[in-house]
Amino acid sequence: ENVNPSPLCDDTSFVRRIYLDILGVTPTAAQVSSFVNDTRLDKRSRLVDELLRQPGWADNWVGYWQDVLAENPNIVNPTLNNTGPFRWWIYESLLDNKPLDRFATELILMEGSTRYGGTAGFAVASENDAPLAAKAQNIGLAFLAFDMRCARCHDAPSHDFSQEDLFNLAAMLHRGEQTLPKTSTIPGDEAAHTSLMVKVTLKPGQKIAPKWPFGDELPGSLPRELLQDPSDVREELALRITSPQNPRFAKVMVNRIWQRYFGRGIVEPVDDWETAQPSNPELLEWLARELIAHDYDAKHIARLIFNSAAYQRVPTSDVEKARLFAAPLRRRMTGEQVLDSLLAAAGKEAHTEEMSVDVDSGRLENSSINLGLPRRAWQFTTMGNERDRPSLSLPAAQMAVTLLENFGWRATRQDPLTYREKEPTVLQPAILANGVVAKRIAQLSEDSAFVAMALAAETPSDFVETVFKQILSRSPTATERDLFVALLGDDFSSRKTGAAPGPVPGWPARDGVSWSNHLSTESNEIRIARQREFEKGDPVTTQLKREWREKAEDMVWTLINSPEFVWIP
Repeated sequence: ENVNPSPLCDDTSFVRRIYLDILGVTPTAAQVSSFVNDTRLDKRSRLVDELLRQPGWADNWVGYWQDVLAENPNIVNPTLNNTGPFRWWIYESLLDNKPLDRFATELILMEGSTRYGGTAGFAVASENDAPLAAKAQNIGLAFLAFDMRCARCHDAPSHDFSQEDLFNLAAMLHRGEQTLPKTSTIPGDEAAHTSLMVKVTLKPGQKIAPKWPFGDELPGSLPRELLQDPSDVREELALRITSPQNPRFAKVMVNRIWQRYFGRGIVEPVDDWETAQPSNPELLEWLARELIAHDYDAKHIARLIFNSAAYQRVPTSDVEKARLFAAPLRRRMTGEQVLDSLLAAAGKEAHTEEMSVDVDSGRLENSSINLGLPRRAWQFTTMGNERDRPSLSLPAAQMAVTLLENFGWRATRQDPLTYREKEPTVLQPAILANGVVAKRIAQLSEDSAFVAMALAAETPSDFVETVFKQILSRSPTATERDLFVALLGDDFSSRKTGAAPGPVPGWPARDGVSWSNHLSTESNEIRIARQREFEKGDPVTTQLKREWREKAEDMVWTLINSPEFVWIP
């Protein structure tokens, strides 16, 4: 196409990009220096292998699958289309590097617990008139790139799917006939339907049989000997989707991985292939064969991508250039990566309340759930409560959720989603400049990595160098170094107080407020007071003098507020 590819990125860009793409967090200053100073010719592939062995791989992928599979637990009261919290099954599957065909199979079988992390939680769709039709729709999007959403109430007008096709799949999940509910149809009789722009072929109350609706072409032959129970149509559905004889599943999976790391899929859109064509059919075919031949190992495909020149090139904003693999698209961090990287840079933990409004376990599990203490961003959930009472709020968690939402994360996921909103908004720099989370990151408290750096640095230049690598994964330019050395240099030698370390911030203790007493005035007052306390941030270190510490905090605040911080190089 006569398009020149971008040059390969430098080492500092690569180390930041690969840490974010594999672990979901930026590297520490020590990790940046170790990689940049490594003189081995194969150091990039070595780092890829090292990072792929770490548990952060799982943390970084959970949020993606929560979106795609519409995992939507509610800690207050189950409402429309809530699911059980199957997030822990997602996490443990990724942690074990479960083969992708097994991942899809277990999800489709929907077994285990509904409230404690099993795939039965995926089966839940509270107050939904046809819950298994909703799940069939999600499965079609996730694993086959069939967008059947418009077939919920009538035949799809712009896709080759009938409403019966969708309910055939729902009946397979149900392991028996499904009855079309009146609420999943268009009102009126056949005469009224003739004037519509959509086609209505099913009637309310009609029985739909469990059967594979896509003929024998997907797959061409079914290896029935692999079925543990040949009479189980739900198991048959899982096998038809994931069978090696059905290459579409493998192609959809590798295309999802490619899109995540390049910003654009080989086929676009990733979850709707009705009219889309791959920009390079041979590459898609080869990657799919690689996935099948290597037991559906997602890390194998990721490793191939990370070691390619295409991935390692300087990113571009030119979509056409990205379509031709001349460069990956420039990408912004996800909301989860922003929050997790801020905490990682400061060496801090989230220190929020546990995700529950029923800490004394006074309610039934179908009314309240406890999602535990969030240590990574994917473990948060919606803070919304229809009563809008301060006693039902979780102030510290809400501050983290507010930051996440401003960067595209969804607190509620009533529908599956592959593409998050990526447009910049004025709220994004505002929340980093003025939000409590950013305030906590910039504060030099006793648990801050920047305190340890300040105490260990021999010169102002050393401190500036280390902080830049810790936050931006690179050394400062000469101009930047001069600016911050001038800021910090005058009283650097007298910055230490000689005092013993002060108290180290920790996880907040339970305050006695729960669902059982949330109606009391005192409970409201306790939570309002707690919010004000959290807004102050963390207690500052006693080991650094206030005047110098505040200037150092200004530098940290400046760097996390630079546009460079939230973009993947």
